[in-house]
Amino acid sequence: MLAEARRSQLLQDLQENGYVQATELASHLNLSAATIRRDLSLLEKEGLCFRKRGGAVRSARGATIEVPYEIKRNQKITEKNRIAQSAANLVEDGDTLILDAGSTTFALALALRAKQRITVVTNDLQIAVKLSSNPTINLICTGGKARPNVFSLYGSQVETFIKELHVDKAFLGADAIHPDGSLWNVNFEEVPIKQAMLHAAKQVFLLADSSKFVKTGFVKVCNLSEIDSIITDFGIPKESLDQFIALGSEIVVV
Repeated sequence: MLAEARRSQLLQDLQENGYVQATELASHLNLSAATIRRDLSLLEKEGLCFRKRGGAVRSARGATIEVPYEIKRNQKITEKNRIAQSAANLVEDGDTLILDAGSTTFALALALRAKQRITVVTNDLQIAVKLSSNPTINLICTGGKARPNVFSLYGSQVETFIKELHVDKAFLGADAIHPDGSLWNVNFEEVPIKQAMLHAAKQVFLLADSSKFVKTGFVKVCNLSEIDSIITDFGIPKESLDQFIALGSEIVVV
């Protein structure tokens, strides 16, 4: 198992259970306990957990700091692919789109490569690389300053550029979705960019795997009432699903 995949599994277990035991996880993954302890030490340095005797506990700060991209990309891969395919089915040839930066929108980009004559605007360098392989896609990168280890572009240049656009559909990612019906992010830099994307599109779709419904955020992006539809997976907690349906949110579960 690759290091990124191991740490992704560790983070997922920490998020779901609040605690992991090194020996149990080593047995489950068919790895040595020493390997798991090294991974936990690295996650602790990134502020994502606290080492305890025999294992680690989830960091209270884990929802307010950014998980490295290579780890995020290896979390809930199957669920993200289903969400991405559902979103891709909403795109028609000739559409103009904005794709937010993130691992789920990256999965959507992969699903969009078969489309014809679409225009895609993105601030995600990984998405740009993948879509540039299709000459029938009109790809536009926002410009801006690159964020290390995240592969997204940020800054006032990005926000100003997007504010001048009018597109058919925007697909946003999320770091956390609060039970009160609000969308949150882990850093300040991306918030005005997401808000600009929100206002530039006729329709706005939120792509969020079920783990985002059990996290708390740091900076508020918007209320879900400003989103046309949420696409998530069957792992969404029933109480979260019921809450958002009661708030009037359109939720597609795939």
